[in-house]
Amino acid sequence: MSTTKELKEYLINEDDGFLLNPDNNGKTIMLSGAWGSGKTHFWQNEVSPKLKEKQTNIYVSLYGKESIDEIRFDILKEAYNSQVKENFISKSASLLSRIAPSFGEKSLTDGFEKLNKEAKGKKATEILQLGSVICLDDFERKSKKVDLNDLFGFISQLAIDMHCKIVIILNSDVFDGEEANVFKNVKEKTVNKFFYFEPTIEDLFYSIANDEKYNPLDNYKKEILKVIEETEEINARIYIQVLDNCLEWIEKGYDASSITTLILSTIFFIKNHEVLNYRIAKKDKKQYSIVTYFLDEGYYDIAGFLQNTAPQLFSSDKTCACKESIQMMNNHLNKSKKEDKELKSDDYYKRQNKIFDENKNFFRDFIFYVYVLKIDDRISQNEFEKINEFVKTGILSKQTKEVETLV
Repeated sequence: MSTTKELKEYLINEDDGFLLNPDNNGKTIMLSGAWGSGKTHFWQNEVSPKLKEKQTNIYVSLYGKESIDEIRFDILKEAYNSQVKENFISKSASLLSRIAPSFGEKSLTDGFEKLNKEAKGKKATEILQLGSVICLDDFERKSKKVDLNDLFGFISQLAIDMHCKIVIILNSDVFDGEEANVFKNVKEKTVNKFFYFEPTIEDLFYSIANDEKYNPLDNYKKEILKVIEETEEINARIYIQVLDNCLEWIEKGYDASSITTLILSTIFFIKNHEVLNYRIAKKDKKQYSIVTYFLDEGYYDIAGFLQNTAPQLFSSDKTCACKESIQMMNNHLNKSKKEDKELKSDDYYKRQNKIFDENKNFFRDFIFYVYVLKIDDRISQNEFEKINEFVKTGILSKQTKEVETLV
């Protein structure tokens, strides 16, 4: 059983699921994991639907929230709307001041107005007190105006006073500076249960790919997964974009044999905001536009490594060596500096070192995708340019029958 399935079973098993057990009311739970690992997708697609069958399940994003009062209002609004099929009042309104004592305060802030009906405020409070589960997502994306100490204090008090469970979803290692110290100290005192979300590439991929909209890709999903596994990327947003591009490519009648290149081009562009077009140079050798750019900028040692040295060092059977590509590139630049120090100025090497330091991840990806994964070996230059144009612009015209015949 995968860790994702184990976590789902642990949280919402009908017999003893942690989130369904009333003995856990009043507790605060933290679900953390790497950025892009699919925590929100897991919650909204695997956990939340099951919870809604048993009890009230409230979801609130803290993205951009500038005050605890704003967070509080959204929680109560969602609590009310979860059971009452009616649009709630606008954000300029709030709960009646009679609700405030339930949150340990004497009154709501001056900026909040009373609800137009007392019944709405009463209903929202009653719903929360029925053992609801409140999910607070995008925890690390709150406004800097919200103090972490105050926020954790509010969450802890809310769980206890409302006798509900609160789930905090956040990326691991997101805070820095003083906030990192506060987060480390306060979370240990506030959070009752910690879960770490770490799906496998296959788990995350199929959690997204099994959506009905991707049914036309059923014959290609294994191939798509295999290519993604070769990149070792684990990111829900990337998978969604890859699947969307593949779906459009197939539905508009393009050659399915190009899917591998389409996948790799999509991932490379998402990570680096660059495409990998090339032209044929001397001796029928490919010269990528990226290499040309560094040549035009005068960084000959960088361009030389990418164009000439890298393809000699790395191949599909040297993946381990590829992981050391940046160190090897750095060694190459240092060697060139020693050999050519009389030909080039100190300022040149200073600028080139700065460019190297700023683009390490980019250089690593270029070497990996071009020389190890061989992104464009399977198709013609014309087809490769077509794929890159689609990936870059997002625009793909429908394949015509005339073009299909030529292909």
